[in-house]
Amino acid sequence: MMNGSLYLFPGDPLQAPDTRAVLAALAELRLPGTLLSEAPRKQVFSAGEGFARHVVYAGCSPYLRFEPEGPHDRDFCHLALLGPYETPRLLTGENTVRPRCPHCRGRLPDWQQALHAARLPCPACGREVDDWAWDWRQHAARGRVFVELRNVFPGEASPSDQLLSRLQEQTGMAWSHAWAGMSPEP
Repeated sequence: MMNGSLYLFPGDPLQAPDTRAVLAALAELRLPGTLLSEAPRKQVFSAGEGFARHVVYAGCSPYLRFEPEGPHDRDFCHLALLGPYETPRLLTGENTVRPRCPHCRGRLPDWQQALHAARLPCPACGREVDDWAWDWRQHAARGRVFVELRNVFPGEASPSDQLLSRLQEQTGMAWSHAWAGMSPEP
């Protein structure tokens, strides 16, 4: 089973805020800890002391682990800053629901098989729609820049209002959130 992540991304998936501004907003709230790894378009951090304050978990006593148990362990809370990518990416997971057409609200059956194309035809109205433009109902992340909060399963936690507000203030754009599978790279 693939681990889940909570993704934060600009409400307009075509926008790509400066990742330095995004990181500054996160640092103000002390979400990132130590830099664990870095690659083009990807920085991975341990969870900082603000992680548990700004990732609001449902339930009375969630079990949260903030340290890996071995060199290949990814089942602990940490975060990644992904992007910017040239075009919007769509990130889905095992529990992704069937999306709805933004024009007619028709559902897209067998969406997993359709994702090989960037534009998906709606079976109800016939319009072709960019894969990221469908209504994924917070079960797929779409955008050019993402904050990935790792080891968070669908519906298990949400970002605090303060976190989304700080990202908006720092970048000048509204932010959304969704749950999807953890990005495949470490």
